[in-house]
Amino acid sequence: ISRVWRHESPQKGRYREFWQCDVDIVGSKSMLADAEIIAVIFECLKELGFKEFTIRINNRKLLSAIVQVAGVEKEKVVQAFRAIDKLEKIGTEGVKKELKERGINDIAINKILELISVEGSPEETLERVEKLVENNKEGMEGIKELKQLISYLPSFNINENFYKIDLSLVRGLDYYTGPIFETVITKPRIGSITGGGRFDDLIGMFVGERIPACGTTVGLDRI
Repeated sequence: ISRVWRHESPQKGRYREFWQCDVDIVGSKSMLADAEIIAVIFECLKELGFKEFTIRINNRKLLSAIVQVAGVEKEKVVQAFRAIDKLEKIGTEGVKKELKERGINDIAINKILELISVEGSPEETLERVEKLVENNKEGMEGIKELKQLISYLPSFNINENFYKIDLSLVRGLDYYTGPIFETVITKPRIGSITGGGRFDDLIGMFVGERIPACGTTVGLDRI
């Protein structure tokens, strides 16, 4: 738990200097680590008295596959991510416009928006999207990771009413390599309050060897 800083346009609940709690697991490739991070989020919010919230879960590998299957060239995938990440702020039409400005054609744009809107129980969502990315190795890795992750959550006594697979979730930072998650408080409506995911390559940028890791932040000022 410490103070952190970011370049930000100050607004309600978002400051340039703020307090943040971080929880990380370093050294494990297992999806059990990711599930434990989600369990920490669940228990923290329950202990703090929040009764209505949703832990949104996605996977950057799967999202990359979805964008490519829709017809976006691999070198433009990150550009597409940045546009999709603004969905809640600027809406569907805003995302369409931004994707177009980033050089993505109308057919691909409509396909992306169709695919990321697939909904249902976690199992139903993964089953439907698996058929669409079955020829994409990266996408199938993402599906496998999410299936494993979801299978562990009951062991932590996490009620399935409190999490969902949300294929529109991006998490803006480019260092995420697998599962990503973000919690939205629905009552009171204060928006995102935790965010994180798996970042297996980030530590290696500084130490010269690949060290798997995953974690989450919990926004103390927001709470």
